[in-house]
Amino acid sequence: MLTPGRRDTARGLGMITRLLPKVLVVDDDPSIRLFFREALQPITAHVAEAADAPGALEAIESGDFDVIVCDVWMAGATGLDLLAMAHQTRWDVGFILVTGEYQIETVIAALRMQASDFLLKPVTLEDVTRSVTGAFERLVSMRQARVYQGSLEVSIQRRTHELEVALSELESNYQMTLEALVAALDAREHETFSHSLRVRAYTRYLARRAGYPPALLPTLEQAALLHDIGKVAVSDSILLKPAKLTAEEWVEMRKHPTTGDEILKRVPFLRPASAIVRHHHERFDGSGYPDALAGARIPLGARLFAVADTLDAMTTDRLYRKAPGLDAALEEIRRWSGKQFDPHIVDLFLGIPPDTWTQVCTEVECATSLPK
Repeated sequence: MLTPGRRDTARGLGMITRLLPKVLVVDDDPSIRLFFREALQPITAHVAEAADAPGALEAIESGDFDVIVCDVWMAGATGLDLLAMAHQTRWDVGFILVTGEYQIETVIAALRMQASDFLLKPVTLEDVTRSVTGAFERLVSMRQARVYQGSLEVSIQRRTHELEVALSELESNYQMTLEALVAALDAREHETFSHSLRVRAYTRYLARRAGYPPALLPTLEQAALLHDIGKVAVSDSILLKPAKLTAEEWVEMRKHPTTGDEILKRVPFLRPASAIVRHHHERFDGSGYPDALAGARIPLGARLFAVADTLDAMTTDRLYRKAPGLDAALEEIRRWSGKQFDPHIVDLFLGIPPDTWTQVCTEVECATSLPK
């Protein structure tokens, strides 16, 4: 399929720096062609001729022209036909139409097809010079704009890639920071890391079922993973005690949510998770700590986490007791609905098949099943 004069992009853009245009004159009158050749010679790099549209197509196919000066009325295909082809196939040229018969319909049609200019015969030397020079200057401007746009797109793509790499590295560094924080606590309380991973998995699953905003899920997961980070400030005699704590010891233990809040607030990318960490021991009826918040005043993430944390606490062994099991956890959560837990979240939780939690637990490689 012939695509006359359609320029290879690199070839076309290489013409931008040319000081003088290459022009093709298309007219079925030899004397008119001669006039244009002589008129254009001082202001062009080269002038070629064609007597009709087929000859013009052949010339365009074999040469790199900047401006076409074409008669409107020729035998066979007209100048408008050639302009239409130039417009449809996006020739990289300026196109000037010349006619001895002024018709407003022809002018409108030419303008709609983005003709560079419209000259009425007889034309003067000044008309030719002005028209061709103006058409070439506009063409050069458009070529420069394309080059700029192309370079801008390349620059944007490169910078986008660089940003993606930087964000990936930043995300990796964030993950390493999270793991380091949890590992620091796990060095003292060896069950902490596995407990945090399980609670994060349970919280994430429950949050998705509850329609938690996807954009906020990473913050919720960070809070679930780091909820006990404040325990780094609790003494070993309390943290590792293989028995129930005394009233005085509980006072110290209950400081860990506020300590965790303070720690996370010092790390900019963890700051959004600090509120959930602070309030993960609040109770729906307002009897929790540290701020005795109640109902919807407790962050939704903390209300979701409370159920997930209880599920894990009752399905894993602790230093001072064996795990009560999954059935006991379900019953405990049901019994404390509206008191310790948000009743809407409890209803959602109880509607999930119990085996689902075993599957979620298995996915974090914590166990093959939860104790019944």
